[in-house]
Amino acid sequence: MAAHTPYPEHLRSTYDRELLDVGLREKNASRLYRAFMLAGLWQANIRLLDVGSGTGILFSALGNDVNLRVACDLRRNIFAPTRQQLKNVLFAQCDGCALPFPDGHFELVTCLAVIEEITNWQAALAEMGRCVAPGGMLYVTIVNGKLLLKIYSIGETLGFRIREDWWLYAHNAQTNFNTPRPDEGLGILNMSEWRFIDVTPYLLQSQWTWTRLIPMPLLARLTQRIAPSYGYAWQKRKSSGNAKTGENRLCAA
Repeated sequence: MAAHTPYPEHLRSTYDRELLDVGLREKNASRLYRAFMLAGLWQANIRLLDVGSGTGILFSALGNDVNLRVACDLRRNIFAPTRQQLKNVLFAQCDGCALPFPDGHFELVTCLAVIEEITNWQAALAEMGRCVAPGGMLYVTIVNGKLLLKIYSIGETLGFRIREDWWLYAHNAQTNFNTPRPDEGLGILNMSEWRFIDVTPYLLQSQWTWTRLIPMPLLARLTQRIAPSYGYAWQKRKSSGNAKTGENRLCAA
């Protein structure tokens, strides 16, 4: 496997401004919620954990029937401007590879448009999986690096300027996620204890209702080829054991 390219700090200023776009973030939250509902993956009164949550605006708007929302990010400065406004979110500053939460504490753990930035993504994925309760779900988005690198190359040939962070995300996705199969847990999750669900076609259906007329097997094949990013979910089987109660290590940063 080729070396992962660390995410340069000088690229964050552009991306951080986008995280403060309330309208866009709430729209994305609504779309994701509809996709979960279409896929039959949403549970009422669930406990949510979002890894790499940034400002937390999207996470705050994800569903209404939520018992607990915990948003964590390595950078305190990115969620500091919004933590007082988002009263329904508990923020924590922590590393995705060392989450300070009990085993099996959350019914849904999400990592949205972030895993391409994590150098040791394998450790982060395993750590997120540890926090999922039996019957709960881990949901991760990964950009379609193979497709986007081709599109960006064509775009620049035609004279368009492609942002450096877009190139980096596509490169890291192509480097790290081109070989490991998502339906085999990306080589990290034990698929005897997890059920894989490709949420990507449901994301398309949540945005364009007419696509619900397309048979799901065909739509799934199409999205694997043409979707700019993928939404992958793994559901931990209830038979995998009871969640440990242990000491509740939730903490506000």
